[in-house]
Amino acid sequence: MLCVKILNRYLPVLLSLAVMIFLTGSAALGADAEIQLRPYETKLLQHINQYRVRHGLNPLRIDSALQGLAKSHSLRMDGENCLSHDAFHERFERCGYSHCVENIGWNSPTSEDQLRAWKTSGGHNSNLLNKKIKFAGISKVGAFVTFFACD
Repeated sequence: MLCVKILNRYLPVLLSLAVMIFLTGSAALGADAEIQLRPYETKLLQHINQYRVRHGLNPLRIDSALQGLAKSHSLRMDGENCLSHDAFHERFERCGYSHCVENIGWNSPTSEDQLRAWKTSGGHNSNLLNKKIKFAGISKVGAFVTFFACD
């Protein structure tokens, strides 16, 4: 009986805490919680999810396959020193999802700066607020960032 009283008393606080953790990142890793994002990537995911929730959308969860595709693309852009969506179709074909979007960025010193740049661009902003996407991969290599998200 004591456990039920304690649970009833603290349940609203625990639920609020769980929602806050989910929206700020660690729970946003979903089923692929073993994936270790770098601080920039973690912050960018947090900012994207907060932005999506403010617009009535579900937060995104990291998917290991999408994370790998995002990382390989950021590595490619960094190696070629060229910002591009080259081979998007191949990434889409490899991921196994039916709908994907991609935002890329360059030379944004903070995740806040990167999100701000995407929000001020119509196409990039539409990708961030796409209702179909549920899973994402985010990678920053050097000055290059890839956000690859799918349904």
